[in-house]
Amino acid sequence: MIQTDNEQTATKGPTHELGLSLLQHRPTPANFKASLARLNQAASDAVKQGSSLLITPECGMTGYDMSAHDAKTSAFPVDGTCAQQIAQVAKEHAIAIGYGFIEAADDQRFNSFQLINKHGNPVLHYRKTHLWGDLDRQLFSEGDRLSSVVVLEGWRIGVLICYDVEFPETVRALALAGAQLILVPTALMQPFRFVAEQMVPVRAAENQVYIAYANLVGSERDTIYEGCSTIAGPDGQRLISAPSDDSALLHTTICSEAIEHARLALPYHRDRRPELYDEIVKPT
Repeated sequence: MIQTDNEQTATKGPTHELGLSLLQHRPTPANFKASLARLNQAASDAVKQGSSLLITPECGMTGYDMSAHDAKTSAFPVDGTCAQQIAQVAKEHAIAIGYGFIEAADDQRFNSFQLINKHGNPVLHYRKTHLWGDLDRQLFSEGDRLSSVVVLEGWRIGVLICYDVEFPETVRALALAGAQLILVPTALMQPFRFVAEQMVPVRAAENQVYIAYANLVGSERDTIYEGCSTIAGPDGQRLISAPSDDSALLHTTICSEAIEHARLALPYHRDRRPELYDEIVKPT
């Protein structure tokens, strides 16, 4: 289903561009004040580079590899005071912001992402659906539905979180729902760099969408993050990538015409035969 924030409708035919920034940073676990200050600076810098959308890593506003106690005390509601402060950053800088955080909801915690438009209004909220290993399962409840696809700045956008993108079905589902750009906040750790360098570009190519993959860098408790944040185009090429060992603010401009060209060159969507694939979505 496609939803819109009523700012602008997505276009077909004429070329449409979007300035996009990804923030790669070292964790500041259980320190929302520091996380908010970093976000504010990144938003300011992204606007100066011509971006209309800024994306942060998985749980970037709270910390990811944390004790259960720290995760509980760092978590905040999707519409709480912390979320309102982030929305104010978006509004003050007139830039859309997508951020990862630990969400407090009743007696549960979720690994979540929220997308705020440039007016400070929330337009998309998503909870990670594929939990990774004991770390995720000990801290979070799993989401029960894939992201909706929303229209922001004229682009149809969906979200996956980290491990979600490693399942081909999730990316294909969003592409079939109309997504042109899939945002993937992540906390990719060693020794899985191939996900950023190989798998993400392949996911982009086989679905002919842009994928924006924003990772942490440095370490947090026993976890060492891979960095290597990247934006992959619909032809499977990495347009820009961050280093593996340092913070970075990536910026590029993406173009809807590239999606049209990729789909004309390799018409995967047209040539699909879904009647042959039903077994792959049945429980094992």
